[in-house]
Amino acid sequence: MRLARIAIITFSLCSNIAASQSLYPEILAQSLKDTDSDGVINARDICENTPLGSEVDYHGCQLTTLNFYNFNFDVRFDSGQSNLKPEFHSKLENLASFLKNTPETTLLIEGHTDNIGAENYNLSLSKKRAESIANTLISVFNISPDRIKSFGFGEQYPLASNETEAGRQANRRVTGEIVKPLDPLIQGIYKNKDRPYINNNKIIIPFDSNQYTASKHNTLVIQELGEFLQKESGTLLVIEGHTDITGSETLNIKLSIERAQIIANILHTQHSVPYKRLKVLGYGSNFPITSNTTAEGRKQNRRVSIEVVTRFQLQKPITISKWTIWNLDEVDGKTEEY
Repeated sequence: MRLARIAIITFSLCSNIAASQSLYPEILAQSLKDTDSDGVINARDICENTPLGSEVDYHGCQLTTLNFYNFNFDVRFDSGQSNLKPEFHSKLENLASFLKNTPETTLLIEGHTDNIGAENYNLSLSKKRAESIANTLISVFNISPDRIKSFGFGEQYPLASNETEAGRQANRRVTGEIVKPLDPLIQGIYKNKDRPYINNNKIIIPFDSNQYTASKHNTLVIQELGEFLQKESGTLLVIEGHTDITGSETLNIKLSIERAQIIANILHTQHSVPYKRLKVLGYGSNFPITSNTTAEGRKQNRRVSIEVVTRFQLQKPITISKWTIWNLDEVDGKTEEY
């Protein structure tokens, strides 16, 4: 009798197990598994075979971050010409969209040439080509002029030897760099208010009429800038010279560039800051901050403004499908993926 009871209990348990197995069919069991061990069950995992240890999103797709700040413009200019043909406007669409979605950023555009031709001609041509791209972004894509700075370096920074045609072609280029302005007060650069003042996060260094040298008060803030740049290797300076309306336009442009270059030279020679991190511009009397009709107004317009910027890095995660094969070194140019 006891054996019969054991047999009945055993049979009942087996029946229950069989019944419970029938409630979880194989397809359901598989969907609840995590085949690639990424922490996401198969039912939710739309990206199979994630490399072990990868960071993934809710759907099991691999995450990475996009560092976007330096690139070459995929445009071409005719020999000796600086006009950007309309056929290349579409090449700027993604960049324009990126700038609109990141209003805190500034775009630096740099023109470069090979060593064919006179040095001054190449310097002017490289600047005009950078300005041509800037003007297209402003007029066609409605990017604010305040957010774009154009520079021309001529043959100053070659990427390759100018002895070969391939090298010269590589050196004929226009590059872009996206940066983000920093507040000098927050960064601790500008500590004493009894010095050149700050306007819109720019350090303003005044100059007397026809003055080319930096005063004692100016050298103190320049020293603080040099020390800051030495510590923060990812930062740059945009140094812009301005004049009042006195004198010819040509002379004022020349004078404004010389004043800005004086600041850059001090930072380079006394603080070993590479010239590549010192972006110099001269506008002459084109951008007054007040009226030139009074002596006080002209005094305020004779100035060099210094903006501290850092190379912009977008840290927003982006999803890369696991079956996508692409060189991550090229992600910098894929603004539409961010």
